[in-house]
Amino acid sequence: MTSTTGQPNDDVQEFVCHLMGLKTRRLSGWSDADEIKSVTDTFRWLRNNSPRLNDNGKCRLLNSGLIETCSWYCDTFFTNDPLSRSVLLQFLANFSVGNETAQRQIFEGFCSTLRHFIVSSEDSKLLNNSMMLLYNLCLCDVNFRDEILKDVNIVQQIMIHWTQNEIEYSKIFLDSIFSSSKDFLLVYENLPGTSKDQLMNIISIWLDHYNEEVSLEVIVVIKNNFFINCALDKVTSHVVNVLAKASNIDKFNAEIKQDTTLLKKIMDLLVFIHKHAKDNDGSDNEFSRVKDLSALFDSDIQTHNRFWFKSDLIRLIANMCYNHQEHQHLMRTDNIIPILLECCSFDAKNPLMREWSLFALRNILEGNLDNQDFVANIDSVGSIDTESSVTLTDTLKMASIKNSISDSDTMFI
Repeated sequence: MTSTTGQPNDDVQEFVCHLMGLKTRRLSGWSDADEIKSVTDTFRWLRNNSPRLNDNGKCRLLNSGLIETCSWYCDTFFTNDPLSRSVLLQFLANFSVGNETAQRQIFEGFCSTLRHFIVSSEDSKLLNNSMMLLYNLCLCDVNFRDEILKDVNIVQQIMIHWTQNEIEYSKIFLDSIFSSSKDFLLVYENLPGTSKDQLMNIISIWLDHYNEEVSLEVIVVIKNNFFINCALDKVTSHVVNVLAKASNIDKFNAEIKQDTTLLKKIMDLLVFIHKHAKDNDGSDNEFSRVKDLSALFDSDIQTHNRFWFKSDLIRLIANMCYNHQEHQHLMRTDNIIPILLECCSFDAKNPLMREWSLFALRNILEGNLDNQDFVANIDSVGSIDTESSVTLTDTLKMASIKNSISDSDTMFI
């Protein structure tokens, strides 16, 4: 016999019998290793066979107290057995597929338990299955998803565990956050300062290895909210690094390269930090240059809050001026070229600053006679720090290089 919704009654009855058996075991209060194994096998059967159930069959099980029964076994019966808990959570994940009623009841009945597992469990399988179930429940309900993404403890655990292969849903969670500007902003705005930096650092890693998972809209949000519309002294090294890396990727390059407002803010920031460094030369200043080569390997330098900061700004300038005459002209009219000449020097806080400065000058001068004349007559526009500047002859040689450098060579990684 088959029900009116196409679900064989015998199939549904078999599920109901398993559920009644679980309720009977619960009432007995008996618990030993054999009993735990038997109950785990029951949940394993339910997990493997739940795809057979249609909505009517799932509704019958929900009305029979499925969620309450599963909650008791998860919280009480399987207290010291993470494997059994994992099997139970896998069953709930399969059971909830395509059924909003089941998803809502599971979220309401298990959300606090899943939060607890994610925050406190050291078992990787249980951690991954908790994240998997939570992720699946969030997919179909925007309110569930918003609630989870606002949970700082859960997000911080996701950021901690993404490097562990056995906790794959941590990375899947991050993939989904980086693909939605709304989700990204929701997460970012609720995190404390150090976690904000960590999230930006993770995006930077994604741009190196998984940039297809990062949406253009997320990069635009970072560019506008955390750089263009941010006070000069509040822009962080992590934000600048993300934009510098994005400027090297075809998917994001046009959005960044054509944004003259962005370039002007970069120029203002470069002028600000360069002047700040020169005015406080020799003092313990966050922007001051560290001339000692050995300091490059100092952990204090490598963890400094302005490590790579100036180099990444110059890297952005280099990429944004390539084959862009308007941006090239801005470098001359706003007197940025002399600063770049002075940045052709070593600074342990800014690895490759000299190389990026030379490259920026090359892109600024290429095909631009006005800029080349400006550099040729640099003495008439102001003095240049002789310790840090490259020779004008070498600079003009760069300008004479025509199109021997291809586009792919021009955009360094």
